[in-house]
Amino acid sequence: MRKYLIKVDNKTYEVEVEEVTKRITSVSPMTQPPAPAPKSIPVQMPQVPQPPSGKPKVAEIVGVKKIQAPMSGTVLKILCQPGQEIKEGEVILKLEAMKMETEIAAPFPGRVKEILVVEGQNVNSGETMILVE
Repeated sequence: MRKYLIKVDNKTYEVEVEEVTKRITSVSPMTQPPAPAPKSIPVQMPQVPQPPSGKPKVAEIVGVKKIQAPMSGTVLKILCQPGQEIKEGEVILKLEAMKMETEIAAPFPGRVKEILVVEGQNVNSGETMILVE
């Protein structure tokens, strides 16, 4: 038997260790062998949507163009009226999204046919807000 002094966290311990004279003839694992690695399966990564550009989306149906919300938000102010002629680039609506105010400009000239939203209304990205002819 051998004696050793072991120091742990500034405390000294006296340890006695017994010598084993018996020879080891075989060794068996104490734990299960690791499972085989799973076969790899090809996976197609989904496309990540691009962040909104702030520019309204436009869809055209038989001469009537839609101005759609570029992002989800709340309509703060409507700056046009039905029947009003609008110019390309003219600010026609203000949205608030994530505590930031975004001006929505007309992407093309035309006459406002119908306003489909009201001030204070929540809109989703892609929702039609104004029809223009």
